[in-house]
This record gives sequence, structure tokens and C-alpha cells, in this order.
Amino acid sequence: MIIYDRKECIGCQICEIVCSMEHTGRINPKKSRIRYHDELPQIGKVEFCRQCLAKACVEVCPTHAISLSAIGTITLDYSLCTGCLQCNKDCPFGSLPMDGEYPLFCDTCNGNYQCTQWCPTKALKKGGAES
Repeated sequence: MIIYDRKECIGCQICEIVCSMEHTGRINPKKSRIRYHDELPQIGKVEFCRQCLAKACVEVCPTHAISLSAIGTITLDYSLCTGCLQCNKDCPFGSLPMDGEYPLFCDTCNGNYQCTQWCPTKALKKGGAES
């Protein structure tokens, strides 16, 4: 799981850049699984799937489009997703970034945690599970 320290974040958005590069091969923050928001009332808020222990999204998905990968991260089967957003409604953090009508789940870059490696202030860190 990724731990976010709001006090350390400088809003550089490097996390968005490396995430979109990792997943799409190009810089496209709209495809990033982590999003930085600086507009009010979300000053300094970073939005991403925390891979929490609750995994409420897996339980509430009516089409079973959300499941756990081989390494235990939450994953989405886009062919089954209807875009109902029940996953976001039941997320204990309420913070899933969206790509159109589909939620984007952080997959920890298959355990490589690119955003934590590139964060210049270490506002994002690889950490233990959280409920």
C-alpha cells in the first residue's frame, strides 16, 4: 500500500507523470492512477486507490469486475465494468480517480511503486496495509 503525507507534498505532480508513463507509455495525467488536486476545498489532496484491507469495492461490485490480482492488488476487468461507481461510493477513502466512467485502481506498478520511488519529498511512501 502507499502512504501519503500531505505535509510533505509540494504538488509537483511527478507521481502523475511516472504513473501515466508506467501504464500508458506516455505522459497523460488523465490516465494516471494517482491524481493531485490543488483547487479548493481539496488543497493538496492526492487521490488514489489505497489498496486498503477493507476491499469493500471487491465486495460491492455487482458485476464482479473488481477482483484481486495474483500479487493481491485490486484490479478491474473493464469488459465487466458498467461504470455504476458503487466501488467509489463504498470506498472508505472515497478517492478513486476516474477515466471517463471507469475507476482507475492503483496496482502498485506490480509491486514496483514508481510514484514512491520518484517522489522528491517522499510524501508518497511504500507502507503497510491499512483498513
